[in-house]
Amino acid sequence: GVTLDCFSYHRSRDGGGGDWLSNVAFVKVDVEGFEIAAFRGMRNSLFREGSSTKVGGLIVEVGPDRWGRANIGFEAGVEEMKNLAENHFEKSYILVRAEGGHAKTCPVSLADVVADKNPEEFEGNKMYEVKLEEW
Repeated sequence: GVTLDCFSYHRSRDGGGGDWLSNVAFVKVDVEGFEIAAFRGMRNSLFREGSSTKVGGLIVEVGPDRWGRANIGFEAGVEEMKNLAENHFEKSYILVRAEGGHAKTCPVSLADVVADKNPEEFEGNKMYEVKLEEW
């Protein structure tokens, strides 16, 4: 694999233009516990300091032990998500699958505690908006 930072660098160097990431409508990340690590691999491109890029929306899986595979604690992961949401995303969402919901080891799903009580539904799945203070 390659980070988005590396891809972006080579794309702009090879004539692809440096502003190709200036208008991103949506990002969905599902990398089995390495979401925060993947976002960190975008720090010099999509999430670079001083960038005016705002991503329209984000969907990412979250959970108490979700980021443990990457040795990132839940609190650190939530802080990272708050920072990203505040500085780079216009809206954030969580997706609750029709089958499985959340792990039995979780006392609640994040969907149980967000303000959005009217999620969009499709194919039996539900998509809830997450406000900045709810991360």
